[in-house]
Amino acid sequence: MHEASIAFEIYEIVQENINLYKLKNVTLIVIKVGSFNGIDKASLKFAFEAISKGTKCKDAKIVIEEIKGFELMIERIEGEEDEEYRSEKKNTTI
Repeated sequence: MHEASIAFEIYEIVQENINLYKLKNVTLIVIKVGSFNGIDKASLKFAFEAISKGTKCKDAKIVIEEIKGFELMIERIEGEEDEEYRSEKKNTTI
């Protein structure tokens, strides 16, 4: 089941984006999966949900769309910005 290792890689990329954009939580992740790469979409979704329990991704809606080819890409990550970070930005003078 290589879907678990792929799900973990996706999780790490999402975590990088959480840190980069100071997200409070993730609400949506859209993944494009090539039809020729042999990835089972249901297994990938299950593995990601198992990995993300108890994290800022725990309630994210996972949308996996099949495309032609061998590609695997995260098309979109949506989330809520951390209010604490937002207030820090407002109080910063440049």
